[in-house]
Amino acid sequence: MGEDQPPLPHSLVIPASPALSATDALGSFTLPENVRIELVAAEPLVIAPVMSRFGPDGRLWVVEMPGYMNDLEGSEERSPSGRIIFLEDIDQNGQMDTRTVFLDGLVLPRSVAPVRNGVLVIAPPNLLLARDTDGDGTADDVISLDSTFGGLDSPEHAGNGLMYGMDNWFHCSQHPWDYRYAQGSTQRRAVQPHGQWGLAADEWNTLFYSPNSYPLMTDIVPRHVLAMNPAQQDASGTYLRIPCDQTIHASRINPGVNRAYREGTLGNDHKLTSFTAACGPEIYLDTILGEEFEGDAFICEPAGNTVEHRNLITKPDLDPPWEAQATLGAIVASNDERFRPVHLQMGPDGALYISDMYRGILQHKIFMTSFLRQQIIDRGLETPIDRGRLWRVVPATGPLRPIPDLTSMQDNDIIDLLEHPNGTTRLLAQQRIVEKETLSKESLERLEHLCLESDRLSTRAHAMWSLEGRSALSKDVLRRNLSQPSVPLILQSLDVSVAHLDHKEILQAVLGLLEHGDRHVRRRAGAALHAAPSSEIAEALAKSIDHDPADQIMRTVVIAAARGHEILILQELGWLDSWRYQNNHRAEIVRSIVRTILRQSDPAQNLNLLEWIAAIPNDQAWLADVAASELVSHQHLRSATPKAINLSTPPFDWHARIEEDGDVADGLLALIDTHTSWPGRPGYQAPVDHDSWTGQERLILNRGAALYASCVGCHQASGRGLRGFYPPLADSPLVVGHPEPLLAILIRGMEGPVTIHGVTYDQPMPPAPFQNDADLAAIASFIRSSFDNAAPLVSQSDVVNARKRLKKHTGPVTMDTIKRLWPE
Repeated sequence: MGEDQPPLPHSLVIPASPALSATDALGSFTLPENVRIELVAAEPLVIAPVMSRFGPDGRLWVVEMPGYMNDLEGSEERSPSGRIIFLEDIDQNGQMDTRTVFLDGLVLPRSVAPVRNGVLVIAPPNLLLARDTDGDGTADDVISLDSTFGGLDSPEHAGNGLMYGMDNWFHCSQHPWDYRYAQGSTQRRAVQPHGQWGLAADEWNTLFYSPNSYPLMTDIVPRHVLAMNPAQQDASGTYLRIPCDQTIHASRINPGVNRAYREGTLGNDHKLTSFTAACGPEIYLDTILGEEFEGDAFICEPAGNTVEHRNLITKPDLDPPWEAQATLGAIVASNDERFRPVHLQMGPDGALYISDMYRGILQHKIFMTSFLRQQIIDRGLETPIDRGRLWRVVPATGPLRPIPDLTSMQDNDIIDLLEHPNGTTRLLAQQRIVEKETLSKESLERLEHLCLESDRLSTRAHAMWSLEGRSALSKDVLRRNLSQPSVPLILQSLDVSVAHLDHKEILQAVLGLLEHGDRHVRRRAGAALHAAPSSEIAEALAKSIDHDPADQIMRTVVIAAARGHEILILQELGWLDSWRYQNNHRAEIVRSIVRTILRQSDPAQNLNLLEWIAAIPNDQAWLADVAASELVSHQHLRSATPKAINLSTPPFDWHARIEEDGDVADGLLALIDTHTSWPGRPGYQAPVDHDSWTGQERLILNRGAALYASCVGCHQASGRGLRGFYPPLADSPLVVGHPEPLLAILIRGMEGPVTIHGVTYDQPMPPAPFQNDADLAAIASFIRSSFDNAAPLVSQSDVVNARKRLKKHTGPVTMDTIKRLWPE
């Protein structure tokens, strides 16, 4: 990347890294005394596994990605060498005996998920349904269900996961959609596309992610709810950092990491000090390894050759309500540099299964430093590439659980598995129940009994979601679960209730939970109400914000639930007696809602906003002042480049308010008026019509839109980024200003910190994975004309000029670089 990359001390003796046989690799591991590791499969049974998943029949499905970084240039990455296989343990001794290639000829496949009569497969750009209709073990019927999976240019930032959740949806990481497949049909819903490689869930369907440099993040409100209002840029409640010990417990020195030359990356012993490649997390939902492990998090760190263990400790007063402590360090550490754990799953037997790519090159080519490249060459890590292992961590003594074959079981026996002590088995049973073509009345009654009477509270939730998945959940059962004393069960019941708010008793029950004593219940009730008519719930939502105006997460879900009708929340808040007086929290609520309204660029909503401001009584002047000030700031009305405020019709009583004595904030309404237009007003200009682009401009923008697929994982489909992690492209001065700084970032990458709209971001950005002038001009043009940006398009001559300015600069750019090379 061009930055200074000093060598490691010449006195450092780096151990050789020969490729070990699976038998020899067993001797490389260090584990706690109470567990041991066993080989499940090795080459030639499995090659370059990147994830695995148990099916309902006990077969182990594996995604093989042999094309990933086959050499230092990744020269075979686009070759159709990827495969979906399944392994079978015929003699039930824990080691796989047979390998069957179910589907091959894939380019960089990511994930597999068994479903009734087949598997779902992420093989970019497609989500495939692959079925074996003649029973020979090979897919002969393959159809594409969706084609929105990008990332072939940058596999590290591409949709993956496809994890079946308690809510009957398949959840992905780094992808803007969840999927539901049942009874032969597919649905999808928009979500916030955060994460990186892999995701996990606890027994209550809370999702967890491990994004490279931070070990554990989580969502405490449903991310699909927040995605319903992408204009809410300051949303909170998803992708939250769990306070976590970030220390790595490596058993060998780790010079072969991308930035080992940086001070602090390696300790005095030259071992990796903290996470740099966290991925493939799992939450352990069993007691077979020991009761002390139940509910704990395990995270892969392939750069440090470890699988880290973090004890999740409940901290009710925190957001999120956990702390992750490294009480036992790594559960697996290897002194073999080629041990590359990238994905974990808990088996139905209670063991922890590890997908080990087993290869020397881990870092993708577009991120690889010259330092790491030399490390790979020095130790011959580029070969071999035809290895791969699956391991499992088991108790040092004592048996594992038998792996059930649900496909041969009677319905009631499958239903009984919802009470099984193993979380994977419970979820497989639920999926099997939901996917069955028919279920007897007796079985449905058995599910209702479990839903209301099971001693295991999570079983009640599994039974409830099973009934919901079959459209067989009675309103009475749901209402009774909404009134349970268990907070986790109430939360699941609220999620289920979204589809039942047309029933008056359910709606009233959910509205009542907005006043629950637990803040998590109040928030989830607000989130559930997104499915109710805004006009019927606006008053209740406004009161729920006022109950605790400092609760930013509650504010977030309320604004999300009121999408397109945010003005109703402002109106209801303004009528509350408590809102006659200003405080910092109330002012920030107003600013947040005003920003959200304006970002939608909807003339009708803009009209409602201005009419509301004009109608605010004088004894609440602070409210008009705050709202008008935010409008002026958001639209840059005091700058050299103000943004027009387009309305659908003339605002009622607008000029009368402007002409009154005591206009708010020294004439803010008059300032707003000079930048406001509507059809028929002199000087009116219609919003930019993108249909007016020329044919050549359309080609450029279409190419830029296709290239932007490589950016979605960080900057989001909306261009609004992830607050505190990846900066927004919408209305960013680095985007809509002079084009060359944006091009410089695309050409060289960028190192933080950088502050956009008052929020500081410090995640490094790599150079764009495409570097020809035409592509750089295309993506810059797309970014500058999308996400409500209206900056001029970029030419290839702009790219040439940016390269000239960068000629004497090495490495990624910084804000200091930009200020020096492009002074204002």
